[in-house]
Amino acid sequence: MTRRRRPGPGYAAAALTALAFFAAACDGTPQPKGVLAVERAEDGGVRLLLADCPGYAAQDFTVLEDTQGGRTLAWSVHNGGTGAAVRDIRAFQAPPEGWRRTDDSLTALREGVPYVATVNGYADGVNLRGRVPFTTADLSGLGDGQVLAWAGGDETVRTGRDAFLRTDPDRCRP
Repeated sequence: MTRRRRPGPGYAAAALTALAFFAAACDGTPQPKGVLAVERAEDGGVRLLLADCPGYAAQDFTVLEDTQGGRTLAWSVHNGGTGAAVRDIRAFQAPPEGWRRTDDSLTALREGVPYVATVNGYADGVNLRGRVPFTTADLSGLGDGQVLAWAGGDETVRTGRDAFLRTDPDRCRP
């Protein structure tokens, strides 16, 4: 009868190292695909966040009702080139210095109404847009440290704020 040798400490160390690596890489939150996220601010308001894309300059942020027929209600701000670069912006509030409000027909979110948040800007001379469809129920369902990000098509995903803000060059391309 041949006796097999038990795995030694070297084998166990390699297995634990691999496990730690994969656990760190998979922090349990889905990877967001877009450059824009929506979060519920501390006071219950809406904040739009930009992912870390080196060289990205936002030109417009918009939140609009995603409804059929009738007049489209929207809130929108525009950076005419004199405004500072921003990483986040509060919807339905005064725009940052150098930015101007271009539409304020939407002043607050209502239950049961679908919305779309968008950003339009440029990275290295190439247009890069982001969009996040959402509802007030989506925002209410966010946990601490979570944001809504685009998951493809008309789908959103809840993801960790830190995971969204992490630099990912793949989502910084159109």
